[in-house]
Amino acid sequence: MTLLLLRRLARFVHARALAGGLVLALTAFALAPSARADLVWTPDGGWQVEGGVLGPLFGDMGASKSALEAMNKAKTAQEEGRYWSALSQYDQVISNFPGSIFAPEALFQESLVYIERHQFEKAYDTLDRIVKRYPEYPNFNGIIRQQFRVADLMSTERPYLMGWIPFFKDPSSAIDFYEGVAKNAPATEYAPMALMKIALLDMRLSGLLDNGENAAKAIDALKRLINDYPQSMLASNAYLEISDIYAKLVIGPAYDQGSTRQAVRYLEDYLYYYKDSPDAPLAEKKRNDLLDTYSRSQVLLGDFYYYYRNSNRAALIFYNQAVTLAPNSPAAALARTQIDKIRRRVPAPMTPYDMLFGRYNDHALSAAQEQGQIGKLAAQAFATPTSQDFVEAPGGQVVETIGASGEAQTYQSFEPYLGSPGVPPPPSTNPSSALPAQIPVQGAPAPASSSADRPLIR
Repeated sequence: MTLLLLRRLARFVHARALAGGLVLALTAFALAPSARADLVWTPDGGWQVEGGVLGPLFGDMGASKSALEAMNKAKTAQEEGRYWSALSQYDQVISNFPGSIFAPEALFQESLVYIERHQFEKAYDTLDRIVKRYPEYPNFNGIIRQQFRVADLMSTERPYLMGWIPFFKDPSSAIDFYEGVAKNAPATEYAPMALMKIALLDMRLSGLLDNGENAAKAIDALKRLINDYPQSMLASNAYLEISDIYAKLVIGPAYDQGSTRQAVRYLEDYLYYYKDSPDAPLAEKKRNDLLDTYSRSQVLLGDFYYYYRNSNRAALIFYNQAVTLAPNSPAAALARTQIDKIRRRVPAPMTPYDMLFGRYNDHALSAAQEQGQIGKLAAQAFATPTSQDFVEAPGGQVVETIGASGEAQTYQSFEPYLGSPGVPPPPSTNPSSALPAQIPVQGAPAPASSSADRPLIR
């Protein structure tokens, strides 16, 4: 009996010693994060654990041998095209050894299998599991690169249901994948690339039946690219793409010019930051064409008041604005012709209404009310949500006042000038003659010292 007790005591002490050694080994690994084991695949030797304290540690454990065996069987089946068998073996590794270095590698290999089977959604989700569960995975950049590849495939290739039934293409899911790439790796070069891909896909999805939602999403992605990655080589293209999107929304001079103004804004920004770019001459031509459209819209408004409302005062406001917006455009030449007619007191041709009832004159409005209406129209025409230094009313009087907050505020009155086009008028000496509507003159911001200092685009 005594001998039996001594033997059991010896076994207990030996077991405690072994356990203590294991604890010391794990502690040493925890205190040495640089000692990391890597999985290496070779066709001849299969998967091998190399490097760090985990290599010999896992080599002595039965569990690691079972994981290596399953990984080798899975990789062999994967190389031979037996994808079901490979996925089954990888699933066993992920389930039985979730905390080992084999689990993230098994997930990565599963994603490759899903890509081969055109199961792009499963491939992306599998890669995303590595990002969320194993952020210390040594091949993290490879994970992001693979997610970007899956998004590319989803945008162009046809997915397969269950890996063998061809299904409809789904570019909208690719947009979600690109968003995931930008979120998972915001500090890599893949983030701006993903944002550009999102914009291009949204524009491809926009069409006649689209209510503008896709165009808005594309613009949002491009603005994020410009704001968050101003040093990216894609930033210059983002300016051009935004201007093209807005330009496509321009119907013509007879319609609202909000999109025209925005397109001009981004072309102006591009020409400032990238004036030496090979695309600068083309961008300048696009800007001039858009400004001509914008200027022509003012000519149309001036024609309306000149020909149909017998109001030379209102017509001059819009003709002068047309000249200011694009002085060298064909629309500006038309505006100058009309201004010259008004200066020479040439009356507009009689309309059928005028022939029957006399020249149009709204007797219901007093002179003050008429001036108020013209000022309101001018405010709507000249207010531009851009950073450009458009002159709001040619020949108007500029007045500087101090606001309630103590800041200087510059205003420009809309007193029309009946002199020759291109010749500045003398300063107004009759402040009471200015129209009631006072519009802040929007000045362009000071040039940024570098692309990183540019103001955020809202």
